[in-house]
Amino acid sequence: MITDTPAIVFKTVSFSESSLIVTMLTEKHGKIPVMARGARRNKNRFGGLLQPGAILEVSYYHKSTREVQNLRDVSQKQPTWRIQQDMEKMAIGLASLELSEQLCHEYEPMPDMYLFLADFLAWLHESKSSPRFLFPYIQYRMAQISGIGISLQLPQSTVQRQSSVPPDSGDLSDSSDLSGSGDLSESSERYTVNEPRTGFPCYLNVESGCVTDKSDHGMSFGLTKSQGEYFRYIADGKKARLLNTDFPAPEIKHLIHHLDAYFQFHLEGIRGRRSDAIFEQIL
Repeated sequence: MITDTPAIVFKTVSFSESSLIVTMLTEKHGKIPVMARGARRNKNRFGGLLQPGAILEVSYYHKSTREVQNLRDVSQKQPTWRIQQDMEKMAIGLASLELSEQLCHEYEPMPDMYLFLADFLAWLHESKSSPRFLFPYIQYRMAQISGIGISLQLPQSTVQRQSSVPPDSGDLSDSSDLSGSGDLSESSERYTVNEPRTGFPCYLNVESGCVTDKSDHGMSFGLTKSQGEYFRYIADGKKARLLNTDFPAPEIKHLIHHLDAYFQFHLEGIRGRRSDAIFEQIL
């Protein structure tokens, strides 16, 4: 049976001298491996489109009793080539692909994950803003999509505006915002985190799945003021500030590790990402 569906390439592995096994997230069948015969030849019918993060229209021969399907044809659905040309974009793009691939199970459709990832990659391709502090937000949204969402119960935030920077025409508005996650429109304002007036410290309570000003008796991580403000921006729907706030890089790195521990506690099979070696170079 021939299946036509949008898809995102997760990764590729060489097979024989001329072929690739491509793991992709399809809208119709979820995560699947496909055999791309002849894809490693200089002249091949896939035209170099089978790159991690590529958003494609694919056609493959689907047989339910077969573990690896045979790829028939591909075409570009949306461009993502700028991601490969920018270190920060490539780092967060690869980390997002790797996390998503671990959260998806073969042949189990996850349309919300597909839509989220496709919207994010399309935005990343077009954006002129630095995405270096955005990965904890990606983790937060993927936890929601995977059914282990984190409840945010946070105190009032306190921020201070800095001087304006040139406006950015790139936009991830509500209509295309990662499957309804809020607004990531890019603005000209920059912010720095001040000491909040009340309610800190706050905690990521891993077992109960919430961020609040009280620590549970189970596994929890104390959050710094910057980490707390990060979650507060998400809770308040002010996600553009994740792009425009000068967070301390080491604290964002620690927040990523806290959220990795959250995934590992709630889900089996979550492991370290190979892309972290690249990603940590930008933090």
